[in-house]
Amino acid sequence: MRKTLHALFAILILFLVSCKQPNLTPAYIQINFEDINNCVDVSTFNATHGVNFDTEQLSAFQQHNFTHVNVYVNGKNLGCWQVPCKVPVLEIPDEDSSSVYILPAFRKTGMTNTVQGYPFFNVLQKKVLLRRGETFSFANDPLTFVYSPYSTCPYLETFSNSSSFSPKDSVNNPITFQPTRYDGRTVGCITLNNSNGLSFDVASIPITLPARNYYQYLEITYNIEANMDVSLQLSTAQHPYTIYPIGGMYATNGEWKTIYFDIASTINERHYTGASNTNLTLVLSGSGDAGKNTNYYIDNIKIVYEPSI
Repeated sequence: MRKTLHALFAILILFLVSCKQPNLTPAYIQINFEDINNCVDVSTFNATHGVNFDTEQLSAFQQHNFTHVNVYVNGKNLGCWQVPCKVPVLEIPDEDSSSVYILPAFRKTGMTNTVQGYPFFNVLQKKVLLRRGETFSFANDPLTFVYSPYSTCPYLETFSNSSSFSPKDSVNNPITFQPTRYDGRTVGCITLNNSNGLSFDVASIPITLPARNYYQYLEITYNIEANMDVSLQLSTAQHPYTIYPIGGMYATNGEWKTIYFDIASTINERHYTGASNTNLTLVLSGSGDAGKNTNYYIDNIKIVYEPSI
């Protein structure tokens, strides 16, 4: 009996040893900040969107500040990663390329733990050869993103020659964003000092947007020396010309940044009529310190929307 058990045990050991063990060594995909920023192809934007933006206006669509990336490999969601990141991939076809899908993402304003994939890009697909134990980089095969043909930009301000903001603030001070050159860019600038009241709140021209069922984002590229608040002015029969704060921007210490405000929720919650469209005005406000100049530089402001269903 004991010999029989020993024989069975030996057969079991041989069977286990002879079984092919799965290779759990991952491959890695390295994604850096520069891989998903400043890499937007706008060469066909006018044709696909039926618009006629000039070169400076088109460049506004290339300026982003994506901090995260959604990654899919061979149809499997590998999650949302903060860049720079090294994404491990376990399921790799032998001697064949993998389909990698990438969508840049950003942290939603005012929501520290909420990250949103940028809804206005087509999801990028790449065929790459992944090898276990090695790291794939996009350094030699750069990513290029394009806007979805369903995205629409009803408002774009680049301050190239003039400003769409009111020439005076709400208390009739003659202060507004003036087109100027700064840091190699054409920007809108407000400089606060003792001579102009040390504060401002200026409004844009009226903007028409869909009232419901759309992704809608306000995007601002800025370099400011003090905090600035952002509000929407909406008007309905029940609440005429009411201002709703949607967030703010901190001083950037000399850096250029881009911020994304989700304005769809504000429009949906505050739009009390049954109309399909709503009109709003963008209101920017800030304040300075006595005894010195405080500069607010805005490179561009745009509102982009796309159907969410």
